[in-house]
Amino acid sequence: MVPDHDAASHSDDPILSQLDLEVMDQLLSLDDGELGLLEEMVGLYREDTPDRILAVEKTLGTGEMTEMADVAHAIKGSAGTMGAPRVRAVAAQLEAAGRIGKTDVPTEVLLAQLKQAYTDSVVALDAFVARKKANG
Repeated sequence: MVPDHDAASHSDDPILSQLDLEVMDQLLSLDDGELGLLEEMVGLYREDTPDRILAVEKTLGTGEMTEMADVAHAIKGSAGTMGAPRVRAVAAQLEAAGRIGKTDVPTEVLLAQLKQAYTDSVVALDAFVARKKANG
């Protein structure tokens, strides 16, 4: 299976437009174009990220902004690794809010955006893997 380098062919796709296709190609290339490693990584992302999002929510509720920033940083990193730029961007905003103690956007709004971006990224990752499998 050869990685798909034609990101423009997916720019109008509402699902795959959620992903950084260069990162997806890099992940596929780590496994010689096979899906095994990518599927394992998607599984870990699905397993770890919801708990991290809950931790962000909890720390926002308790006002532990430094801890929230640390968790948001971890989400940002995993989203970057998984090619989920919207998740990464929102997590970066939350991290910054935790580090400086304020943000232009209310943290409750950022939390809602993070939850939606994560859900969208999982749908997109699943669609990406399914399309790669279908295309053999």
